[in-house]
Amino acid sequence: MWRLDNVVPARGRLHPLVGLDWRVRVSGHLVMGAIALSDLWAKPHEDVLAVALVASALVWPHVAWLAAANAKDSKVAELRNFLVDGFIIGCWTAAMGFSLFPSLALVSAMTTASLSVAGPAHTLRIVGAIGLGAALVGASTGYQVSLSSSPLTTALSIAGTLGFTSIIGIQSHVQTRRLVLAKKELAEQHAQIHDQYEIIKRALQAALDANEKARAADQAKGAFLANMSHELRTPLNAILGYSEMLAEDAAANGQTSAVADLTRIQGAGKHLLGLINEVLDLSKLEAGKMKLLLETFEVGSLLEDVAGTARGLVEKNGNRFEIRVASGIGTLREDATKVRQVLLNLLSNAGKFTEKGVVTLEVNREWTTEDEWVVFTVSDTGIGMTPEQRERLFEPFMQADAATMRKYGGTGLGLAISRKYCQLMGGDIRVESAPGKGSVFTVRLPAQVENVDGEASAVRPSPLRRSASGAQKALLDSGIQPKRLLVVDDDPAACDLMVRLCGREGYQVLTARKGDEGLRLARELTPDIIVLDALLPERDGWDLLRELKSDPDLSRIPVVVVTISDERERALALGASELLVKPVDRDRLVAVLRACRKGMAA
Repeated sequence: MWRLDNVVPARGRLHPLVGLDWRVRVSGHLVMGAIALSDLWAKPHEDVLAVALVASALVWPHVAWLAAANAKDSKVAELRNFLVDGFIIGCWTAAMGFSLFPSLALVSAMTTASLSVAGPAHTLRIVGAIGLGAALVGASTGYQVSLSSSPLTTALSIAGTLGFTSIIGIQSHVQTRRLVLAKKELAEQHAQIHDQYEIIKRALQAALDANEKARAADQAKGAFLANMSHELRTPLNAILGYSEMLAEDAAANGQTSAVADLTRIQGAGKHLLGLINEVLDLSKLEAGKMKLLLETFEVGSLLEDVAGTARGLVEKNGNRFEIRVASGIGTLREDATKVRQVLLNLLSNAGKFTEKGVVTLEVNREWTTEDEWVVFTVSDTGIGMTPEQRERLFEPFMQADAATMRKYGGTGLGLAISRKYCQLMGGDIRVESAPGKGSVFTVRLPAQVENVDGEASAVRPSPLRRSASGAQKALLDSGIQPKRLLVVDDDPAACDLMVRLCGREGYQVLTARKGDEGLRLARELTPDIIVLDALLPERDGWDLLRELKSDPDLSRIPVVVVTISDERERALALGASELLVKPVDRDRLVAVLRACRKGMAA
């Protein structure tokens, strides 16, 4: 079916009033044209009236639609069209000599339509438009009044009034039915929402009941484990004690074979005791009942103890054990027993999964803008892990896979407990590994922590107290403040490497992963040297270098640019002190930093 709204697209969303009024206007103006034509036919008239009649009856409804459809606000435009309708009605009322029936038909139709669509306030404006049209045309005709009309005009007026009133009534009836149906649908939706609310309410109550049952089950599990621990430890103590006594007696009597058997019994008993302790520790961690014994201790002393215990475990498979500790590593405020347990577990695993390789324990100190961290890194050259194995590595009772468990043994609790210990102490464990290339476990613990709940069952890093360590401590003792070095690089591994390398040189290393963050830290902290990656996300490192050198307060800070391509001339032209190509050579980096410091001193 042909429709005018398919011809001219509207600028915005077309108001429903426009389409509705177009249909009413087309039919209404045709009726008005028929009434006016029948009246003019019986009276002498000029040709201009015929032209005006055609324009108002046939052309104006479509012009009104186009005006509203292409307006920014179609509703406001349509209300203006109503005023034009009223003006046209007033003009034809005066042109027909204010004939009684035609005037009543036209004016009543106009006001009825206006009241049903536009409301009383706008209807008053339309009445004014009718009066204006009647006054203008009446003035041009000398206000000739002819109340009588021909029978045909009278009949058309009565029929038009009845028809138009019927149309308005039917339309009102349809709108009322739609309103009733909408109200009914709304009531049904309200009932559905109420039913869903009841379902959710019951589900929530069921969840609360299940939570209570789970809590009761957890308490029952804790009580069971505590009781079983007591029941198992008692015979285990007897087994370990008597086997040790029997082994001593057998050794004294020269019974070598019995000593070996009794030693195996002792080993099995100690292994079983370790399993019981791990299960109890995991249960306490999951229940949130594990408490920390916080103390400040020398990291070096702890490492000597750990190395003495772990060396035999690591070197058992023909491995070489290396320890690298930053000079003057300083102190750490944590639970020393749990830190020791985490390191022993990592070193034991590294030695177990490595044969005739190298196991390395490296310890450094890192600084951020707010906190200070001690970083323990345990690396090996063993069998390594796939990404799938790494994903489930820290789950309780899980190992890399079934084949690994059968070959190397273990319960899969050690790493799960170690990670929970680290998280309890405000840190975490991160692992990097590849099949056949070994594994690297990194433990980061805050150097200073503060008690959160007063019971040492939850702690957080304390940014208020910082301990001097390594080269920094030597500088402080000599009265020289440590140099601040800002590393701006989006690669976490590159930042960690810079922290380790530069920390050994006595720098307090700060890191930023984005250009805007690096610029903010540079302005707030005024570092002594900046190491800048040229390729940064969101904001290019070259642009950041330009801004650093254009800032009077920052322009004197030496900037060392690191990038994957050799663009030394570009870096020096923009004001950089030096450019290093990734991967950065350690000796070259140290030499560049020392040269920058000498230049600053000069």
